Amino acid sequence: MPCRHLDTAWSGEQVASQLKEFPHWAVEFSAHSAQPICLWRTYAFANFEGVKMAVHALMHLADDEDHHPDVHFGYNRLTVKWSTHSAGGVSDNDWACAAKLDDALRHVG
Repeated sequence: MPCRHLDTAWSGEQVASQLKEFPHWAVEFSAHSAQPICLWRTYAFANFEGVKMAVHALMHLADDEDHHPDVHFGYNRLTVKWSTHSAGGVSDNDWACAAKLDDALRHVG
């Protein structure tokens, strides 16, 4: 079932607390304030085949959730940035999608 929560941005304190449960994720902050603007992670793979499988899984997840991240990938790396633009930062949807993506990519080489 897709994430469908109110688009409310989390505070810096809320994000810092939640990051304890997401040790591989980091947060990017606004250059002008302490407001978190996105949740991001870089995944590493053995080769481009792993990246292709991961991008494919990510595309399905994003469409299923109707929540689409910024993505950058190369030979053996995939960086994903989740942000809820309508909320102006990190929201419930971003955390839910991060957890679902971690789960989906757990066994991708």
